[in-house]
Formats: sequence, structure tokens, C-alpha cells
Amino acid sequence: MFRLKSRHMDFCKKETANPVAVLAVLLLLSLGLLSAWRQWDVQALRTEVAQMEDRLAQQLEQQERARRRTEAQSPEEKKVEALLAAQDAEDRLQPLLLRHIEQAWSPRLAVMSLKVVAAGRSAQLELMALDVSEVFAFVARLDASGGNFRSMVMRHGIKPGDRNLATVATVRVEMR
Repeated sequence: MFRLKSRHMDFCKKETANPVAVLAVLLLLSLGLLSAWRQWDVQALRTEVAQMEDRLAQQLEQQERARRRTEAQSPEEKKVEALLAAQDAEDRLQPLLLRHIEQAWSPRLAVMSLKVVAAGRSAQLELMALDVSEVFAFVARLDASGGNFRSMVMRHGIKPGDRNLATVATVRVEMR
């Protein structure tokens, strides 16, 4: 049986692992974690690049289909498309005409209706004012602002049954 020798008891700290070895293990562990993080980052970037390549391929396919579709159009379809494009170009003129009217407008005029006709090249306004001079001043401002616009009073008169004697007028504005 084992017996303790009380005279030779050693209370000193037993020797543990070498500090250099612990440092080496920690360094290897941190390098492993860094390597795993970099691999994960690289994989995420590869996935993103693959998605971008797929989107680019889809866009190229759509462009190719559109090109083939335009090549396969008959002459009649091409004429219709050209007419629609010209109509779109005429529609872009409307804001210019409306901006011109807006710049000449006065708060003393009430616009009762506005009709844009002739593919945005002319407009007809139904106006109401307290005095006919306001209507003529509006037409003068339209003509004085320059540009290729011509405006005229088509008709004017007093609104029947109005006790304030409001003037009703029709003004036509055209692009030359």
C-alpha cells in the first residue's frame, strides 16, 4: 500500500504547459479563424459576382430579343411605330405651351376650362374675370412674352344672371 511520506511533501506549483506553446496554439487558432473568415468573405463575393453575371446575361438576352423583334417587323409596323414616336415628340410640346400660359396668368383671372388641341400646338381657355380689361391684359402678356405664340380673344361677354357682372371670355393660344 502507498504511504505518504509526511516529511517530503512538496507544496510547490507543479509545472504547467509551456507559455510559448500556449502562445503558439493561440496564434494558430487566430490564424485559423482569420482564414475561415476570409474564405467566407471570398465565397460571398463570388456569389455576388455570379448574381451580377446572371443579371447581365438576362439584360443582354432582352436586348437581343428586342433587336430581333424590330428586325422582324413588317414595313407597316415600322410606319406605325414611327407615327407613335412622332406623336410622342408632339406630346412633349404641351408643357411648353402650358408653361407659356402659366407665366402670363394672373390671380385676377379664373380659368374655367382648358382644352389642349392640335397635338399640343394650341389651347383654348374659358376665362372669367371681374373686368374685361383683365382678359385683354392677359392676352397682351401672352403676346408680349415672345416666342412663337399667338393669342386672341375669340369671344367675350357678361355672364347672364350674375349680379357681379363677371366677364366670361374664350381665349385661343397657338404655337406658330
